[in-house]
Amino acid sequence: MLNKEDLKKGVPDLYTERLSLRRLTAESIERWWECASDPQVITYLYGTPELKEYQVLQPDRLGRRVEEAFRSMSSIHFAIMSAAGDQMYGVCSFQRWDERAARAEIGFALSKRFWGKGYATEAVGRLVEFGFQDMDLSYIVGRCHIKNDLSIRVLEKNGMRQQPPSNSGIRSYWQEMGIVVYSVANSEFALRKERAAMHAQLLDSSGESFSS
Repeated sequence: MLNKEDLKKGVPDLYTERLSLRRLTAESIERWWECASDPQVITYLYGTPELKEYQVLQPDRLGRRVEEAFRSMSSIHFAIMSAAGDQMYGVCSFQRWDERAARAEIGFALSKRFWGKGYATEAVGRLVEFGFQDMDLSYIVGRCHIKNDLSIRVLEKNGMRQQPPSNSGIRSYWQEMGIVVYSVANSEFALRKERAAMHAQLLDSSGESFSS
């Protein structure tokens, strides 16, 4: 299993059928931030409009924060690229990685012209798989705004379920901000994968019977 010291030496590229996830660099931040200036893309990424505008105009500051997070291994940020690596679709990351608690938070955002193509679902699915199988996480959390239907669907398609408020009748900080919290455990991920494999095996068996 990969721990923080291992990943400081080099973050592996991750692949899916259509995508490659590569460590976010200063160059890829510049490319991403040109797309992220679209207000619809960053609507749910920051708090006030003033902060959105401030962040969009300062990719250098973002680059420093990404590098600082990498050095401390509190977060790992990836560029979501085409499989060939010639097109950037967006970004995704593991944030607030607590190695002791075996817990991390997942985040993602895509350029608007790539919405609705399944790229976010595919990228998050690969990141969840990497987190459980290679980083030995026990628990992965995803947060998004309650009105962000697209992101909610991405989390749900990857087996995450909304967490109920921890204290009934008491509004938490996240509730005040309109944020809903989703999560999935390693055991749930393993069970889902096992069921998918069994389903695929049954389909193969049915096909063999039919063809004979």
